[in-house]
Amino acid sequence: GASAGLNVALVEKDTIGGTCLNRGCIPAKAFLETAAVNRHVTHAADFGISTTTSRIDFAVAQTRKQGIVQGLVKGLTGLTKSKKVTYLLGTGTMRSAKVVDVSLADGTSRTLEGRFVIIATGSTPRTIPGFTPGGPIMTSDEVLMLSSIPARIAVIGGGAIGCEFASTFADLGARVTILEGLPKILPGLDVDLANVVVKSFKKKNIDIRTGVSVTGHTPNASGGTTVSFGGGESIEVDAVVVSVGRKPYSEGLGLEHTAVSVSERGFIDVDGYCQTGEPGVYAVGDIINTPQLAHVAYAEAIVAVKHLLGETVYPVMYDRVPWAIYCHPEVAWAGPSEEEARAKGFDVVVAKHQFRANSRAMILGETDGLVKVIAKKNADGSAGQVLGVHMVGPWVTEQLSGGYLAVNWEATVEEIAEFLQPHPSLSELFGETVMSLTGRSINA
Repeated sequence: GASAGLNVALVEKDTIGGTCLNRGCIPAKAFLETAAVNRHVTHAADFGISTTTSRIDFAVAQTRKQGIVQGLVKGLTGLTKSKKVTYLLGTGTMRSAKVVDVSLADGTSRTLEGRFVIIATGSTPRTIPGFTPGGPIMTSDEVLMLSSIPARIAVIGGGAIGCEFASTFADLGARVTILEGLPKILPGLDVDLANVVVKSFKKKNIDIRTGVSVTGHTPNASGGTTVSFGGGESIEVDAVVVSVGRKPYSEGLGLEHTAVSVSERGFIDVDGYCQTGEPGVYAVGDIINTPQLAHVAYAEAIVAVKHLLGETVYPVMYDRVPWAIYCHPEVAWAGPSEEEARAKGFDVVVAKHQFRANSRAMILGETDGLVKVIAKKNADGSAGQVLGVHMVGPWVTEQLSGGYLAVNWEATVEEIAEFLQPHPSLSELFGETVMSLTGRSINA
């Protein structure tokens, strides 16, 4: 907004940068990188390097993580200053559609009036009955502040966040158990990708229990607890990580003084341009019922600002946004899975290739995974428009961009097959998978 010439006031009750920077994406990935380094050291002998047994000082990892976060916070603070954004540390409550009362952290108050209001209050970790955070019970907020690694961890919830934490702590030497109520972990993920993750997790000795209902826990004298689930089963652990999603932060905002409506689940209702039922009031990010991804929130903010400026703008195409899960192996995709595409009525052609045949993956010693491309079937039976690109394996979160562009440009496999991929590279597997859909695969 400030870059577009608007006079902007930013109200934040905590540290600038929100969940992603301070209690989410960034610190979680910093710990994942610590886990990756430990994994590399563990397998150093495979590369001819002799090492002693690695010793993990997680307090140092915590300090490193905090340094990364603080550096980014400092940069973001400087950016808001350079853009002449008025930054207010406090909480805002809407008195009306145009007026926001701010209770500042220093005990004073201030009233803001503007032509437009954008609500971006985000979300907080969901909890479950009987598992209030405290002691051995943690949400992502508490886990990211740990200074030591619990020896035995139960992760309740096998979604993206739960799998990232499970992967992190397993690679750091903890004994991890995932407790998931649904029939499989990573529900909604393409089944071929999910199967790779499950097999890889089992190699890490992660115990995956699916279709189980957690019923409670009993703390013990040593500071741990015994978690009960299923038909009378239980496990004793030193920590429990509750990863059952996030809930929108929509209470206490004064929305009752406006025409903004909120769903039963607490999400603010918006149209395709992120505008609420109150003209001039917009909502973006986790506070609305769209994919809870930082880059989606960025896109929604751009849509909202362009719309309020009266510029030509197109709604976010949520069925084509890029997704990334940073567990090991990584997962990334754009567009529908094979199952979703067929459910939508598409007649499809599918190709998939394994990383175990990729030279760069062999060099890295990271051969678990595959690339899968889903394309529309033409009338003659050949593959046409690329609908979905799904990847699991080494650094796929950095490889997805080509697939994302293919999906969003509605490119055909013939068009994408014309593009060269560097050799040797992991990205060759995407090129090879697309080429196989043309009927002229080189390496398969």
